[in-house]
Amino acid sequence: MKKFNSYVQELKFNVLKEVAAAEWRDDLLQAITDIPKMIITTDRATMRCCVYKERAIVAERVKLAVGLSLDKTSDCIMQVIDIACDGCPVVGYDVTNACRGCLSHQCVEVCPRAAIEVERTDNNRQCARIDKNKCIECGKCEKACPYHAIANYKRPCMTACAAGAIAVNKGDNGAPLAAVIDNGKCTNCGACMNACPFGAIMDKSYIISLIDILRRSEGNKNFNVYAVIAPAIEAYLAKSGINSRHIVTALKQIGFHDVAEAAAGADIVARLEANEISNSDVYITTSCCPAFVQYIKKQFPKAKGHISHTKSPMEVTGDLIKEKDPTAKVVFIGPCTAKKYEVRRNSRSIDGVITFFELDALLASRNIDPTTLGETPYCTSATSYGTGFAKSGGVAAAVVANAEQSITAVTANGLAACKRELTKACAGFYDKNSGIVIEGMACEGGCVCGAGQ
Repeated sequence: MKKFNSYVQELKFNVLKEVAAAEWRDDLLQAITDIPKMIITTDRATMRCCVYKERAIVAERVKLAVGLSLDKTSDCIMQVIDIACDGCPVVGYDVTNACRGCLSHQCVEVCPRAAIEVERTDNNRQCARIDKNKCIECGKCEKACPYHAIANYKRPCMTACAAGAIAVNKGDNGAPLAAVIDNGKCTNCGACMNACPFGAIMDKSYIISLIDILRRSEGNKNFNVYAVIAPAIEAYLAKSGINSRHIVTALKQIGFHDVAEAAAGADIVARLEANEISNSDVYITTSCCPAFVQYIKKQFPKAKGHISHTKSPMEVTGDLIKEKDPTAKVVFIGPCTAKKYEVRRNSRSIDGVITFFELDALLASRNIDPTTLGETPYCTSATSYGTGFAKSGGVAAAVVANAEQSITAVTANGLAACKRELTKACAGFYDKNSGIVIEGMACEGGCVCGAGQ
């Protein structure tokens, strides 16, 4: 289960695990100050200037792991750990030493603003130069250069954020400081978090709230705790040698009363949205991806009225559980960091959200290894269309299959594609036709590529 792509992931995992373990022991307040020393055990720095800064960064991670905000003015799930940000230089497109000063000057020819000139250097070589006052950062010169001698020096977090929500403040000397997340643009998709090589961006965790719910359910049989698992679970477990039935065993061992699949709710959503589109004379955008919904509300307000009124599969599944068990507490487990924002803002059906990554840490905090457990069958009434919600194009396919009349599906795979389709929609491109559904997925590939993997 615990396979890490980087040391950043391993560090985050260890922090979440120790925080959860301390909460289970009911000594979190006492342990908070000890966790940085438990994580950074050596006296010699391995990542930063000194071991004290390394521990200070871990201390900030602990705050996010217990659900606190580092930026009190921000409503974002994504938070920047200022002291962890390396302050990467931001100079945009620039010519590197690989420039050969070639005769074709393709970079000059493709520049739409005449921002590139070829001049002689001190060693009497020809070399291209970009005038920053004219450059519009279109990137055509980078693509045209046969030597790949033009590079885009842009922060990884800024490159990953298709919503343009990452900004950089400047110090008194003009040097770039830590990244800043614009709450008015952020969709909480988590792309910036996974892109930062310094681990300076992290999502707030509600793992402590979940543990509190589970502990209260143990001593109070007046309510049961249910888990709703996202359809992307099988993709997440694909390389682990186990399946969702092993996870069900682990969840019940940790205190969940029962487990449901969000794919069952997805089937209902597909039917409701198909009916909604069939009875509408305007285009409809899907509601299952909370980052896509946020993106529309924050950056394309003209399309806000076109968002489907159907609840997300997570919400619908939560409603089904609470209809049968009104006192139930329901926790969603999936690959999406934006679901945390969705639940915190407007959910009455879901009482908590953790990611698959946090689930691994939660189980590890109780020394539960799903690979050693048996399988527990659970209700899997969903169709292939419901489980298909986890990948790009799956929602649109399900809606079309459930429609009683012809529906045209438009698939936007990733936030950049969402921007393109929403721009077209707001310009009236889809106004002349009815029966159009625009499926938007903030993560390229769909939920199976979510930031909480």
